[in-house]
Amino acid sequence: MTMIITEDCINCGACAVECPTEAIYGPGESWVENGKSLTPLSNEHFYLVTEICNECSGFKKIKCIKICPMDAIKKI
Repeated sequence: MTMIITEDCINCGACAVECPTEAIYGPGESWVENGKSLTPLSNEHFYLVTEICNECSGFKKIKCIKICPMDAIKKI
């Protein structure tokens, strides 16, 4: 399964604060992999980098999904 942040996101940033792997970035914010700065996956709303996300392995619940006030984070 893959996780995404949908267009229902209101850019509150609660998910990014909760993410233990720092896999969530703000709109237009570049992300880094192996020391390389990569193109943002969204310029509209927060986005989740699946290569970094481990779906909160070791926790009882996925933190970003639990905290999102808009239910904008989905497993697909």
